[in-house]
Parts: sequence; structure tokens; C-alpha cells
Amino acid sequence: MSDADRPRPWWLHPYLHLILNGILVAVSQILLKKAAMEGRTGLATLASGWAVAGILCYIAGFVNWLQALRWVPLSIAFPITSGAHVLIPIGSLVFFDEHVGPVRWIGILLVVAGISFCARAKRAS
Repeated sequence: MSDADRPRPWWLHPYLHLILNGILVAVSQILLKKAAMEGRTGLATLASGWAVAGILCYIAGFVNWLQALRWVPLSIAFPITSGAHVLIPIGSLVFFDEHVGPVRWIGILLVVAGISFCARAKRAS
């Protein structure tokens, strides 16, 4: 029995890791924005706890990405992680009161549709 045919525990499911990757990338961007807004400049920004937390989220996302790539073709995995392009504008609206206009909402809906098509294409193949 090959590795691909062996059942995996739920916490090793590759699509869980893809979803988690998108969430971690979005959270890291929000944390880094918070660090940038503290008023520090240059390398001093890296000393911020927000920046450190953002970098740690990036690293955790990277580990999840590598786990998912063991099982999912790159041509499927990469489009699915564009969920971060949906979560980041929502996070910027919620946490920073940034404006998300109607054209961007349409773009976000198109990204969601694209993710859905990519995920369905994997199931059909």
C-alpha cells in the first residue's frame, strides 16, 4: 500500500492544511499591518510583538503548506489557498475599519467561485 492510499488521521488531511494555510496567511498579514501602524520605522518594526506574531503565523503557514503539498497537486493547492484574498479584506474591514468597495466585493465573490471550481475539479478527477 502506497502512502497515498493509506488513511490519514483527520488532523493530517491535506485540505485541512490548505484551509489552515489560508487562515494563517491572512492572520499574519493583519498582525503585520498592526505592527506597521505602531509608528516604528525600518527594522525597529521587527521588534514589535505584533510583527513577531505575524512572522510566526507565516512560518506555521509554511509548515502547513509543505504538509498539504505532499498530497495535493500544486495546480490544485495553490488556487485553493487564495482564500487569503477573501479573508484579508474582511479582516481589514473588521480590525482596521478599512473600506471595501462594491467592486472589491465582486472580486472577492469571483475568488470564492474560482476556489470552488478548483476544489470541485479535484473531486471530479
